[in-house]
Amino acid sequence: MVVTDAVPHQALYRRWRAQTFAQIIGQDAVVQTLRNAVRADRVSHAVLFVGPRGTGKTSLARILAKALNCTDLNDGDACDRCDACVSIREGTTLDLVEIDAASNRGIEAVRELRERLPYPPGQLRRKVYILDEAHQLTKDAWNALLKSIEEPPPFVNFMFASTEPSGFPAAILSRLQRYDVRRLTVAEIEGKLTHILTSDARDAEPAAVHLIARLAAGGMRDAESMLDQLLSAAPERITEGNVRDLLGLADAEAVDSFVTALITGDPAAGIGLLDALEERGRDPRTLLDQAVEVLRARLIAGLLAHADAELPAIAEAARRLAAIDPTRSGIGGLRLQLELALFTIGSAGAAGRPERQSGPLPTAHVPNPVVAADVKPVATSPATRPRTAVSTPAPRAPALAPEVPAPDAPDQPDQPAKPDQPTERAAPADTPPATRAADDSALAELLAAWPAIVSQLSENPPTKPLITRCRPVAIDGSVVTLGFPEEQAFLKDAAERRKGIIEAGIGAVLGREVGVRCVVANVELAESAPTQEDAAFVLAEARRIFADDLIDVDEID
Repeated sequence: MVVTDAVPHQALYRRWRAQTFAQIIGQDAVVQTLRNAVRADRVSHAVLFVGPRGTGKTSLARILAKALNCTDLNDGDACDRCDACVSIREGTTLDLVEIDAASNRGIEAVRELRERLPYPPGQLRRKVYILDEAHQLTKDAWNALLKSIEEPPPFVNFMFASTEPSGFPAAILSRLQRYDVRRLTVAEIEGKLTHILTSDARDAEPAAVHLIARLAAGGMRDAESMLDQLLSAAPERITEGNVRDLLGLADAEAVDSFVTALITGDPAAGIGLLDALEERGRDPRTLLDQAVEVLRARLIAGLLAHADAELPAIAEAARRLAAIDPTRSGIGGLRLQLELALFTIGSAGAAGRPERQSGPLPTAHVPNPVVAADVKPVATSPATRPRTAVSTPAPRAPALAPEVPAPDAPDQPDQPAKPDQPTERAAPADTPPATRAADDSALAELLAAWPAIVSQLSENPPTKPLITRCRPVAIDGSVVTLGFPEEQAFLKDAAERRKGIIEAGIGAVLGREVGVRCVVANVELAESAPTQEDAAFVLAEARRIFADDLIDVDEID
């Protein structure tokens, strides 16, 4: 039996790597400059190629190394046939040294390189050192290499390739001749992929090739890697469906439907689409990228079509997606963030909000750790009232929550404002009158019950200094916004950690469930002597915030 050695498979991006300047795609300005430099023998001894990954930086460095050593140049381009070009292409020469700076980034690797610099080339005309991902070198390694880059032996050339030129020390950058490599266009990538398919006698739908080129995001290597996977997975013709299945992409109709649910505020439809896509094994991160791309396209189309009525809703949906952190690994992960993005302010409708009660507000027992207690009157003064104005001033010292007028009660005639009463807060112009009236009524109800809330929550020592230093500044449905003084902003963070206790206490007095939002606001508080509990709490918070920065301070006589 005769055994033949099978030719090992070679990745497409390696098999189709450009070997001459003429084969470089999409970098005409850089190629023309390098060819002119080779033709005039004015190539710098230290060159830097900068650009996104997979755009040809290392290929340009290898081709330039060929051109410097080629014995049969053709208008500044390497012939790729002479012994020097073949040895560089096959990797058989010791005069071309490629170093992965990500793996050899320390000073020891640079010292070994410097020890080999004085020796002349043994096979080629010039020795060439190519350092890929050179921004990974350490500071000590750069310092050790600085003098060699500045004054190398006459037969040595350095070539650096990097995606992050900001990682280079300024002293090194000033000694390098820099060439910026740009991203490739979709059409340029499509052209090369079509050429590869034709050369390999393979067939693919134009839509599939276009989708691969678009997903490559300007990187030819990424496009060739995706095509290589598809050629292995699809035995015959490559279709757009093959591309979507391999890369976990949602189909265009599903993405459009999800984006429409985002814009129109239809969470039920959007969550149903997420369930269906999850059952089909689609990646939510990929869906997020696709949705952002569709929203951006709709924004641009709306601007060109002057569709001013649609743009605000599209822009708002785009902002909600832009706020998502795709790397979040906490509870719910990316799926929960996508679901929450489907909910807008009015998407849940009136049925989604708890119904306000009329009449006297009952008091209730607050679950532990807040201990329920008899409500005691707490006197207030004009200085203690929040600046947020309401349509009805709050009573000064109610022992229990007062009666709230029924919705159908006739409006009271407008009374001239007294000097010590706050003026009415102007609502946004786009807020419906009914909503403004409901929010003002709810805020008045909350302000009336606020002394009872303070008394109730003050029974819990850790919560007392928080609830006595804040004031309700707004209410939206069931969400109460509490403002904390700007000079005591750290109290807001402490209140965030005890939000559950505060929500339970407010809800117990109001007789319904509420949410709490804590903000720093310019609120005025009545001046009062701090209690021992307040001083202890402030000291504990200072120790938690400043930790080791605290020093002992003696009293001054």
